[in-house]
Amino acid sequence: MGKAQSMSLKEKLLQEAKELGFDLVKVTSAEPLTDVEMELERRLQLGLSIPLMPGNSRERTTPALHLPGVQSIVMTAMAYSVDPAIIEQAEQGRRDGADNGSPAEDSPLRGDLSRYAWGEDYHGVMIPRLQRLAGFLEESLPGTQCCVMVDSGPLAEKALAYRAGLGFFGWNSLLITDTFGSWVFLGTLLTTASLPPDPFEPRACRECGRCMEACPTGAIVRPYVVDPKRCLSYITQARGILPEEYRIPLGSRLFGCDTCQAVCPHNASPEWGNHREFLPHPRIGTTPSLEMVMQLTNQEFRQTFGQTAAGWRGRKILQRNAAINLGNSGSQRAVPVLKKALADPSEPVRAAAKWALARIEELDKHPLK
Repeated sequence: MGKAQSMSLKEKLLQEAKELGFDLVKVTSAEPLTDVEMELERRLQLGLSIPLMPGNSRERTTPALHLPGVQSIVMTAMAYSVDPAIIEQAEQGRRDGADNGSPAEDSPLRGDLSRYAWGEDYHGVMIPRLQRLAGFLEESLPGTQCCVMVDSGPLAEKALAYRAGLGFFGWNSLLITDTFGSWVFLGTLLTTASLPPDPFEPRACRECGRCMEACPTGAIVRPYVVDPKRCLSYITQARGILPEEYRIPLGSRLFGCDTCQAVCPHNASPEWGNHREFLPHPRIGTTPSLEMVMQLTNQEFRQTFGQTAAGWRGRKILQRNAAINLGNSGSQRAVPVLKKALADPSEPVRAAAKWALARIEELDKHPLK
């Protein structure tokens, strides 16, 4: 394929990607991420590997292991940032549409959802679009093979996005884009088509240290290095009984944690993506009732949280978190639902409810603690 023809295909690919709803698109080469592999090995030796991430260091940094003959990698991003005015309109509509006598609507006891879990599960939003983008390449260049990944694949997508020029790393290890800050989802398309890579330009964040200072558990152990086992975002998704040292720092975080992103100056004035798929779920909102969460049936969970990124770990993980959130609230209103949870079939939920009741009693006696 000549250079002009190759460039023409790339331009058409970029146009197609934009029409599919991707906010940012860049192309990088398919060489192994050798430096990243060495860093991953160092982190593994220090116990700083990501527990939920599939694949070993080589599988995470060698594209050819996932698509033999891969020549290029198309990195995409969709912004999940939404204009606060639109959020308020959606929240008001949800409140207006709720039953006036609903305990969930009246409840002052609410949990915080990470922004990425407000709307539809991003896997279901991005994967079909990447598959359509792959289909465009395969149709444009017969014989082309492609492979798509979104988050759950082994490849180190943030490192590939950095090499492609989508953004730069913050001290919190997140990829930060110029346009949308770090409020983006990443998608990866490996292809055997040869596409001209975008130029790589080494960049860094402002290195102000605000994310490190704000982290409630000290999970950012040094610039650009996060201990995932101390990160509240990971902790809200981990199975089992929540370690006691993280229960009070959890505060009202029901799922995920946006603290390091919220204080980042690169996120101070992002452009809004405003994708309708990432608007808050109409039955959940941005701060769901904790009492409602504690009383969800399996069917109700599937119809609400099951449609979001917060649903993949299941109902009992969220109910465990909600019990701890209720304990941190110190509210006597939470006592009846927590006492009921003492008989829950899930041991982590029972343990969280027992701790929460003791926490409420402690706060009642010593409000400043």
